Amino acid sequence: MTLNYQGKKVETSDSTVYDFLVARGIVPATVLVEYKGEVYSDAARLAKLPLEDGAELNVFHIVAGG
Repeated sequence: MTLNYQGKKVETSDSTVYDFLVARGIVPATVLVEYKGEVYSDAARLAKLPLEDGAELNVFHIVAGG
């Protein structure tokens, strides 16, 4: 299937958002994910969220500091 990931078309065979992130070396618990217009921060929820062909997926890394 094809996703629009970070503004680019990407082919994947992953079945969930969680699997997609892990396959790219991203730790799901450390990011915010915008998928199909909704924002997710819970890795357990991402593990149950199926990928859909043509969907838009954006990942945001949280940076904190003082």
